[in-house]
Amino acid sequence: MEPTDKQAQGLYRLCYRLTNVIYPGWQYRSVEIVRTDERTGNLYVLAGDNLDFEIKPTGGYEA
Repeated sequence: MEPTDKQAQGLYRLCYRLTNVIYPGWQYRSVEIVRTDERTGNLYVLAGDNLDFEIKPTGGYEA
């Protein structure tokens, strides 16, 4: 299953925010894994030690 264009854009925005210090007090986080949930079509992102996100086909994401 391929991600939608909006999911790819959401993934880019999320990865940019995680790996760049753009907010005061925000710490750099590494992106460990990106996978597609075949059941829902959502992208699953594991970052740092304990952050996880799901990017919906609309491009929005939730922690």
